[in-house]
Amino acid sequence: MSRSEALPTSEEVRDELVKSLQLDLVGPWPGHAFEEELLPGWERPSLWYLTGFLVPSAAPLEHRADADEQDELDETPELAGLGEESSEERRAAKRAFFPSSMGLSFLVSPGVDSLAVTVSWGDYERDVFGGDADGADGQRKPIPVWRRRPRSETVSMPLGNGSEPVVANVPDSAGLELHMVCRPTRASGALANTLPGGTRAASLFLVNRRAAVDNGPEVDRDAEDNRDAAFIFQPCIEARCAMPFVARPDPRGSPLDDWDGQVADLHYADSPEYAAGHGVSADWDVVAGECRVVRTAWIPSAQVERTETMDDVSGAVLAMDDLGALADGDAAKAALSPLVDRYRRWIAARHSQLGASDSQRVETARQLLNLAEHAADRMNRGIETLVEDDDVLDAFRMANRA
Repeated sequence: MSRSEALPTSEEVRDELVKSLQLDLVGPWPGHAFEEELLPGWERPSLWYLTGFLVPSAAPLEHRADADEQDELDETPELAGLGEESSEERRAAKRAFFPSSMGLSFLVSPGVDSLAVTVSWGDYERDVFGGDADGADGQRKPIPVWRRRPRSETVSMPLGNGSEPVVANVPDSAGLELHMVCRPTRASGALANTLPGGTRAASLFLVNRRAAVDNGPEVDRDAEDNRDAAFIFQPCIEARCAMPFVARPDPRGSPLDDWDGQVADLHYADSPEYAAGHGVSADWDVVAGECRVVRTAWIPSAQVERTETMDDVSGAVLAMDDLGALADGDAAKAALSPLVDRYRRWIAARHSQLGASDSQRVETARQLLNLAEHAADRMNRGIETLVEDDDVLDAFRMANRA
């Protein structure tokens, strides 16, 4: 990298790490350079990727579980290890099945009759690739591969009346189905009056109804295993609505007895949740304060805002080198008092914005500001101690120099 090239920011590095993790565990996504990748033919895609695929719902049990989980574990000696490490418990917990469906739930506004649902996925098919090894006759020997074929279809999905699920076939998918269940919301107790009238709860699922691939009698462990041709990989459901989706309230209601919950509820009051995943995580887009797109996501993520310190503390000395060279207590008071004064002005400004509301969030904010006032008093007492006690001032300077 030349000196003229800017180094990537921490956000860019983190974004690349997440993308690399998803590519390694799940596989490529639409528009990725590897969306038409080739995998070695001797390695099934469901073993190459650890997650992010759906097996046919009618597949036999041996196709719906990881073959590695059939391996017998070494038994734990009777007198060795802890009680919870017994081989009986380990054997009972080792069997796990791959999913055949995934979905997400969200809230729709009154007047919405249908959604535009886009389903994207990848199909892996047996193929050959002209390899670099020469055959006995001098011809180039082809290499067996799994070739990925990116797929995407959009379906106009009606919401239905809530009495029966609405089922729609995904076009040209060889058996993929979308299932929609929509019902009225009935908020009560702590959730009463938290949703607009007429809001409905919708759940949308993608189900793999393809016919399972029959490999025939297993007479040769090295024979080609084509079961993954009926799997779908890297599936994603994206639902678009002409009207904004309704934010989902916290199902626990107001956390009256949980201080940490009250503070989190206040801090993230402007970061509502619009969808919840089933067998998968959920993501959404918010533009100009409105959410009209929700989708599934195999890698969960959350945006955590950075805490920014006040940058307009005029007159305050905050550099540790300068604080380590303070001449006396009066110099310490002159250097640090502007910080406390600015902090008190900030607290007063926040108090004036609270208003007269008696809501839980306002009460939580009021308590936080009271705690901030106590912190400002402690800071002021600390500055006075620096003025009055030379030993404390000397320790303060030494700590900053260190």
